[in-house]
Amino acid sequence: MNSPRRSFNQRRQQGAVLFVALVFLILITLLALTATGTSILQEKMTGGMRNRQLGLMGAESGLRGGEAFLLNLNFIGGNQLTQCPPDGAPTSTCAYVPQVDDTTARAGLDPAVQSFRTARSWVAPPGGAPTYPHTLTGQTGDLETASLHAEPVLVVEALGSDSAAGGGDGGWQQTNAIDAEKSGVGSPILYRITSRSQGGSGAVLRVAESVYSAMNLGAAGANPDAAP
Repeated sequence: MNSPRRSFNQRRQQGAVLFVALVFLILITLLALTATGTSILQEKMTGGMRNRQLGLMGAESGLRGGEAFLLNLNFIGGNQLTQCPPDGAPTSTCAYVPQVDDTTARAGLDPAVQSFRTARSWVAPPGGAPTYPHTLTGQTGDLETASLHAEPVLVVEALGSDSAAGGGDGGWQQTNAIDAEKSGVGSPILYRITSRSQGGSGAVLRVAESVYSAMNLGAAGANPDAAP
């Protein structure tokens, strides 16, 4: 007499279990989707940070390359690098010189150098700029993660003698940033190096600058190994 009632209760219990299982399945699915979205976001953030760091390291490598270039020059004369012409595209390695207007006491940069230092997009260095000697693109094997989207590029500017301009000149007015009266007498020459680099992709652009003091080894007494 009681068998039909027990069978009816068992059917009701099985339906409740199915409903609860479906609810928990939906909750687990939502949690899995949320965790997946968070993981993807964190991966993108990590990739962006890595990309920015690669760009910064590439720009710093360009600076070190420019300093090594100046260090290994044959320093003869006041300005160790040939001054880049104000117009046209020089074909040999040279240094750009920030010009100074004596009448208004305002300094100006070559437009190509100014664009190289401030442009938001990737620009090629102006003519006569030294090249970074080491390959940082197309890396494979253990170096693949450090591969850059493009080689670092740099520009060198000659800022003049590492001394007070016009000291002891009796009122002499210099016409550019190169202090002619101090050049060639053993005073170091200041060079400004500007380096640009992309990261692992072209979406990142970093610019870095340094000022490097290079001794004039062609001056009398500056190079003890020079021939008398």
